[in-house]
Amino acid sequence: MRPRFELGLDSLPLDAMDADVAVAGIFLEDRPLRGGAGRVDWRLCGQISAMLAAESIGAERGSAALVAATGVFRAPRIMLLGLGSRADFGLTAAQDLMREAIERCIALGVRRIALAPLGVASDDFIRHAAAVAGGAAEAIRGRDGVAQIPGDFEVRLSVPEAGIEIASEALEQAVSAFEDPGIVIRPVTRRHHNPSPAREMPRRGAAHSRP
Repeated sequence: MRPRFELGLDSLPLDAMDADVAVAGIFLEDRPLRGGAGRVDWRLCGQISAMLAAESIGAERGSAALVAATGVFRAPRIMLLGLGSRADFGLTAAQDLMREAIERCIALGVRRIALAPLGVASDDFIRHAAAVAGGAAEAIRGRDGVAQIPGDFEVRLSVPEAGIEIASEALEQAVSAFEDPGIVIRPVTRRHHNPSPAREMPRRGAAHSRP
């Protein structure tokens, strides 16, 4: 039986999504961190910023790091991917980054991925929907055109609730434009997240604004 690859949007932030790994990207210029990486850094009380400052992880294009998550995350691990410079980012880069992220997760042996759209602003997902779908299709088909995933696989993209229905329609249209992409679009998941105030408090002496 052909493996099932599901792709869909979720209104929850990365830390609240049930997954085997949460994935976010970092641009070279982003200090403080923004988007999904900013959310991760905030929930980890500045740990990612500290690691970047110590050069234990990088933001260069192609770099990757796997970080253990704390109890504030539903996923046990966080994958941080270097996006390179914003000046070099475009639709082609967005597609390549999506493909590379999924390929890394497949190689890691995980099946459920929570992903902040790589390099894509929360209000600009529709314009990048085709790139996201294209990257996913390339990853699961592989370079030889044969499905590479060993079993059922799920990728949920964290997108703000405002406009999520339109974004999902754009993603579905993008997937349908590919000939037999092997992707099943999940229905939109709308859920509210109210994290415990006790978990939101940064370490003493650290001040991190909410992304």
